[in-house]
Amino acid sequence: MAAAAIIGPYVWNWWQSIVTPPPRPITVDFNDVQGCSQGKLFDIANRQMDDVSLTNGADSLVICDDQNLQAIRSELPRALANRIPGCLVWRGRDGGGLVLVRKSEAVCALPGGKSFICDGPNARHGLGHNAIGDSMEPVALCPPDLLRRFGFPS
Repeated sequence: MAAAAIIGPYVWNWWQSIVTPPPRPITVDFNDVQGCSQGKLFDIANRQMDDVSLTNGADSLVICDDQNLQAIRSELPRALANRIPGCLVWRGRDGGGLVLVRKSEAVCALPGGKSFICDGPNARHGLGHNAIGDSMEPVALCPPDLLRRFGFPS
């Protein structure tokens, strides 16, 4: 009987791993050419994240990055913010979701000021919470060379 009490949890864990395998990571390709067509955060959130709010302009963000991101679906918002802290901050599902960092050199506005680009390779370092800014503050316009680099019309 004592052996069953000791071995039982191991058998249960083994059985659970067979019945419900661990979640497999998904890959997000931001496609940093031709307008970063696969990097629209709104579309990524709709396809890959359940009930994650995008605030402070994050719903209008296009992520341009030359490296794919692999993460478990449930951890994707946190993994995304950890990868590009110069563009996004993760405040949790109940604390504001993914928040756009508006005072960052890695974030700029497309002509018209309603959509934004995240320069992924230049967004690898966090800037602190003061860089988040307010949704009413304008974001600097993207320079023409950055627009050309990522394939946006200038």
